[in-house]
Amino acid sequence: MQSIGDMAQTLVMRHHQTKLREQINFLGVELTTGVVQDKAAHLGGDLTVLATLDRSLMALDGFRVATAEATYVADVMQTALGQLQNRIEDLSPGLLNVELVTSETLRTSMARDAENALEATLASLNSTAAGRAVFGGVATDRAAISDADTILNALRIELAGETTLAGIQTKLDAWFDTPGGGFETIAYEGSTTSVADTRLSSTDTAKLDVRADDPVFRDMIKALSMAALSSDATLAFPQGLKAEIIFSSGAQMVNAQSELTDLRAGVGNLQARIEETETRNASERTATQLARLKLIGADQYETAVRLQDVQVQLEALYSVTARASRMSFVEFM
Repeated sequence: MQSIGDMAQTLVMRHHQTKLREQINFLGVELTTGVVQDKAAHLGGDLTVLATLDRSLMALDGFRVATAEATYVADVMQTALGQLQNRIEDLSPGLLNVELVTSETLRTSMARDAENALEATLASLNSTAAGRAVFGGVATDRAAISDADTILNALRIELAGETTLAGIQTKLDAWFDTPGGGFETIAYEGSTTSVADTRLSSTDTAKLDVRADDPVFRDMIKALSMAALSSDATLAFPQGLKAEIIFSSGAQMVNAQSELTDLRAGVGNLQARIEETETRNASERTATQLARLKLIGADQYETAVRLQDVQVQLEALYSVTARASRMSFVEFM
């Protein structure tokens, strides 16, 4: 016949109590999460498939962030391009009808409207997404293009002394279109390197490489600048030449609209592809999560039975401990 002392018995009771509490916590987590706690034991030590599924989920989580960012940038681009097109569509018809306007005040008003449209156009090309310029290539930390005053001041110097429409157009073409010319050194402040393609999935990428130095934007800014300077006091163009400049500007805007429409269509196709990839990634993620849950999912009914059994054992232990604490020689006698 063996016995243990009261102190030892207390330690044994505490040990059993601790083990039962740990089992309750263990089973409680399994019951609430639906996933086994000891995955290695559940899978017989083979964690290869589980690791593969976890890597896939991590990759899909990364793609989810990438597609969300790409969607945001593409939306900002599309909004800016829409603003540009609406502005040109509203302004160009009036400029083309300049020959019907005989009032010098009205022609000056047209020039002022063109300058306002130029400022708004440049602001649209300086659009940002989460604080990053979207039309400046890899130079996302600064404005993509200069302000209207900087461009117009440079063009005033270029056009000084010109008295014919052909001469004005030649100077403007040289300033805007010549590599290393005024547009690239004064107006465009972004990078000539496009941003890297955005990885949307294991097989898909998105090329968000629309830059403010694109020829379609150069043509738009050229036409707007031309109209804005038609009534400039410093240049002092003759009345007849002013009308020619405004009409030519309107015609150039009309020509730029078709190119801008094509550019918007390209961005629209990209938006649709991003959305399609996002949907496909979400479906793949759901399927992977279900496969993972099937692999390491806990049997809810079995876990609940085991949890109830452990709770009964713990209650019984409390009862025994309470009885033992009340026992004494005096009560026995």
